[in-house]
Amino acid sequence: MIARNSLLNVLGAAALLFTAPACSDRTTDPGPETEPPPQVPNFGPPAAPAPAPLPERAFCSGLTVGPGTYDWNVTHEGRTRLYRVHVPPGYDPAAPTPAVLAFHGFGSNEQEQEGLSRMSQEADAQGFIAVYPRGLNQTEVTGNADPRYEDTRSWNAGVCCGPSQISRVDDVAFVDALLADLDTRVCLDTKRIYATGLSNGGFFSYRLACERSGQIAAIAPVAGMEGFAPCSPVRPVSVMHFHGTDDRTIYYQGGNNIPFGGPYPSAQDSVARWASRDVCTGDTLSTYDQGDSSCRTYTHCGQDTAVTLCTVQGGGHTWPGGLIPPEYGHTTQDLDATREMWRFFETHPRP
Repeated sequence: MIARNSLLNVLGAAALLFTAPACSDRTTDPGPETEPPPQVPNFGPPAAPAPAPLPERAFCSGLTVGPGTYDWNVTHEGRTRLYRVHVPPGYDPAAPTPAVLAFHGFGSNEQEQEGLSRMSQEADAQGFIAVYPRGLNQTEVTGNADPRYEDTRSWNAGVCCGPSQISRVDDVAFVDALLADLDTRVCLDTKRIYATGLSNGGFFSYRLACERSGQIAAIAPVAGMEGFAPCSPVRPVSVMHFHGTDDRTIYYQGGNNIPFGGPYPSAQDSVARWASRDVCTGDTLSTYDQGDSSCRTYTHCGQDTAVTLCTVQGGGHTWPGGLIPPEYGHTTQDLDATREMWRFFETHPRP
């Protein structure tokens, strides 16, 4: 069970513990009715050029890692970067296996993301590898040691969030290094590498779709919008977005309340942009409807991709079907985001 203070971290606080002046006051936030500008601003240069996609293979040899949970690291930009990996029972080190990268929210970490999403349990049931990268905090970004900044771990997703965004950390290239390292340890099905994340992690999964569409087969952001420009994927990417209508941290209708960040679009606009990029045609279809939760999907898209928006009426800044935090609004039990995103991922490998 995650402690109450950790829950505040796992969902991301509205204010950052920064040396700059205090950031956000909920009483003065513009509110979900505020209309953001039509385009996401350009927040600095793009990531390093994309590497060649990891090689496809029919089988692997010489690998010895078996089922279990491992904490590994890789060196990137002179820093030691950490990530957790859960390898399911029944994993065969000779058989290519899909992987889901699950990015934590601002102020959280890989252990909390694992507990909140229950992704490892789904990995055990479905036979995929769950990967939980760790973002940098302000101490690691600036080199100025201060224990107050332990809980400022973040991802540079463009308009969001924290020290990684402010300092323009190349987290996309970190993911490149992570995948290259992971590929030497476990047998990856390189056509079935997926990304998800909560809040800041959701924003970051959108950025990966923009800049690493040659590597990432599909994404499933939770309570995080598209927040990076320019977005120029080299191929269509399937998207499944989850969001609550009463999210008071990342507004369903879009907003401009991220400290030191920028305006972000609504959930509907985030999804519509990808429907356009993926050359989707026709109307959306209802693909899920239970209680307070429903999903609508563009099913006729380029290269057999699909684009889905799952809406939780009255839902808060939470992971549908996941751990229930009292501080951040309603967590529906009518929709299991982890289970549904895996079903979506399973049917959308990279072409």
